[in-house]
Amino acid sequence: MTSGMCVRCGGCIVASLKESVAREKARQLSDQAGYPITYRMLKGIMLCGACLDALPLIGHDICQRCGRDREFQDNISHEGLCRDCIHGEDGQSLVANRSLLRYEKGERDLLGLFKYRGDERLASYYGTLLAITVQRYYKSRGFTCITTVPLHPQRLRERGFNQVDLLARHLGAAIKIPVKPLLLRARDTPKLSKQKGRAARHESMHGAFVWNGQDMPSAAKILLLDDIYTTGSTLRSCARTIREHLRPSCEMYSLTIYR
Repeated sequence: MTSGMCVRCGGCIVASLKESVAREKARQLSDQAGYPITYRMLKGIMLCGACLDALPLIGHDICQRCGRDREFQDNISHEGLCRDCIHGEDGQSLVANRSLLRYEKGERDLLGLFKYRGDERLASYYGTLLAITVQRYYKSRGFTCITTVPLHPQRLRERGFNQVDLLARHLGAAIKIPVKPLLLRARDTPKLSKQKGRAARHESMHGAFVWNGQDMPSAAKILLLDDIYTTGSTLRSCARTIREHLRPSCEMYSLTIYR
């Protein structure tokens, strides 16, 4: 029995061939209590068995702050933090980041299709991956709301939509948490991929975001959503702006598809 087309390879999804892979991945991604939920999401995701099996999942041994996979980055200290998190920017703005997948070449190509073409099937696919990530890492956090990294109005006009807003809509519906646009982008910063070095990226984010005027409790626990965690400069800048408005009692966590 087939159940649609795989968003990655375009082949038919054969439920009987996918079953054992979904069970194996659910065991890998969850504890016994969370297994049924994770299994149902994996079983329903628009991937064939082979593509589900090939997902570059982040392992269990990670940096406890940014979520980097230790197996592929040999720079995790004995304190549980990678060197970038120990020696980098402040660790107060974000409590933690968590991601599900490593950002490998094939993943870059697929994300590019979503970001610049807006395929709604991919919004559902990525939204499910994010829901799995919440179940894996954040299921007991009790978030007040989800918010997103905003696009500058000029970039939004060029692209036509903010892909992260689409992801937030799918994620919020899946985990029953409201989505609130807490920030506006005040400056159209250069793409981070075109900036050399962490210092340049950090400087470009200074004053990039402003509060959007939402009424929020000062002790809120907020989940900040983006598609990729690279250096974390964008996410930390957003988190700092929110915490400056809501005061330090606000707890900020971030969630991305890729790390």
